[in-house]
Amino acid sequence: MAPTTPARTRQATAARKKAAAKPVNGSVDLDFEPIHIDADDDIEEERVPLFFIGDDEYTIPKEIPRGVALQYLRHAAEVGHELATAPLLIRVLGEDAYMALEQSKALKEDQLGKIVDIIIRLALGKQEEKGGKAVRRG
Repeated sequence: MAPTTPARTRQATAARKKAAAKPVNGSVDLDFEPIHIDADDDIEEERVPLFFIGDDEYTIPKEIPRGVALQYLRHAAEVGHELATAPLLIRVLGEDAYMALEQSKALKEDQLGKIVDIIIRLALGKQEEKGGKAVRRG
């Protein structure tokens, strides 16, 4: 069966939609500017000590990337915060530091709790301090 709309009308409609989608003079009429995020190559990671096992120092990034928080929140939504904590610790500490904690016979419950709390607080930033609501920075 032949289409009921003539080809010329369909083409004109498509052309109008395409023209409407194009921004005028290269700009879009929005109430915000695009956000430019630096490439990972442009970021230097400063690390700070978090804990020691004997004389061995274990460090974490001074500023945990926001992407780590997003990954943690997504995983926590899927499996719960308890189960999402271990992958967060591995991502922030690194495999070697996580394994050192895991294998330590001297690690106490309160010490592990402090390490976990510090990492979660640093990863989530002000969001955690404000009861889980997103906070606008800057």
